[in-house]
Amino acid sequence: MVTSDERTIKAAVVGVGHLGRFHAKLMAQVPGVELCALVDPRPEVDALAGELGVPRLDGIDALPADLDVASVAVPTTGHHATVCPLLERGVHVLVEKPMAATLEEARAMAALAEDRGLVLQVGHIERFNPALSVLRRLDVQPRFIVAERLAPFNFRTLDVSVVMDLMIHDIDIVLDLAGAPLSEVQAVGSPVLSGHVDLANARLTFENGCVANVTASRVSFEPVRKARVFGADTFVSMDFASRRAFVVKMAAGFDAGSLGATDAERMAAAGSYKEFVQQGLMELQEIDMDESNPLLSEITAFVDTVRGRAAAVSEGVTAQQGLRAMDVALQISDQIAAHRWA
Repeated sequence: MVTSDERTIKAAVVGVGHLGRFHAKLMAQVPGVELCALVDPRPEVDALAGELGVPRLDGIDALPADLDVASVAVPTTGHHATVCPLLERGVHVLVEKPMAATLEEARAMAALAEDRGLVLQVGHIERFNPALSVLRRLDVQPRFIVAERLAPFNFRTLDVSVVMDLMIHDIDIVLDLAGAPLSEVQAVGSPVLSGHVDLANARLTFENGCVANVTASRVSFEPVRKARVFGADTFVSMDFASRRAFVVKMAAGFDAGSLGATDAERMAAAGSYKEFVQQGLMELQEIDMDESNPLLSEITAFVDTVRGRAAAVSEGVTAQQGLRAMDVALQISDQIAAHRWA
C-alpha cells in the first residue's frame, strides 16, 4: 500500500478502447499521478499514446517494475486474466464493471487482492454521479425504488447481457440504498438483436420491505437513465443523464389520510407536483447538479484510496461490493433463463 501523500503514483491503462481512452486521458489529469504507459496490442492506439506522451505496450508483461496502479478496461471476458497478474505484481487495480465474466473469477480476484493487501476497486461510475448526491443529503428510508436505464443498440458490449452491461449500475445503487439484505428476486427478459438478453426487468424485494423495480434495455429508441425513490413522506427523482433531481415532500401538517372529498377533488384537479405545491399541499425542491466528471471523480477516489487518504468524493465500489452486484445480476439472469419463451 502506498502511504506517502507526496509520492508520485505511477499508473498505466490496460485496454484502450472506447472507454479506456477516457480512462487514459483522465488518469493523466489526476494530481500526483504519472501516466507511464498504455497497454493495447492495436497500432491505432499509437496516436493517443503520442498525444499523452507515453509508450504503447502490447502486453502487461512489458509494464515497468515500479508501477503502482492500473486501470483495466479490456472486455469483461479478459478481466480475470488481466487483473490477477497485475495483483500478483503488487499493482493496485481499478477494473471496469462488471467485475469479471463469472462469479468464480470475481471471487478469485477479490481473494488475491485481499491476500496481497491491495486495492481492487470496481468501476461502477454512477456512484459518482452528482444526481445521487441528493439522496446522501436526505434522511430517506426507501420503501419503493424505480430505476430505468435504456440505450440505443451499439456493437461495443455484445460479450455480455444487458443485465451485466447496463442493469448492473442500478443493481449496485439499489443494493446500496435499500439498507437490508435481499430476500427475493423475480425477473423476465429476452434477446432482441444480439445473442444475449437485450431487454430485462427485475423486481428485488428486501428483508425490510423495500421493493425495487429495475428495467434495462439496449434496444431503446432514446437513452434514459433515471431513478425514483419513494420514502414515507418524501419522493426523490434523479436523472443521471441531465444531472437534475427534484425532491417532493408533504407540507407540514398535511395528512393525506384525513382529506375530505373536497380536498381530494382539489388534489386531483391540481394534476401535477408543482400545482400541489401551489395549493400548499407539498414542498418541491428542484436541484441542478455541478459539472463534475464522474469518471474523473472515480479515478481520483481510487488513487486517494491507494494513498490511504479519506476520499474527498464518494468512495469507490470495493471488490466485495462488486461481487455483491455481480451475484444479484447473476440471480436475475438465472430467473430470466428460467422464464425464457420457447
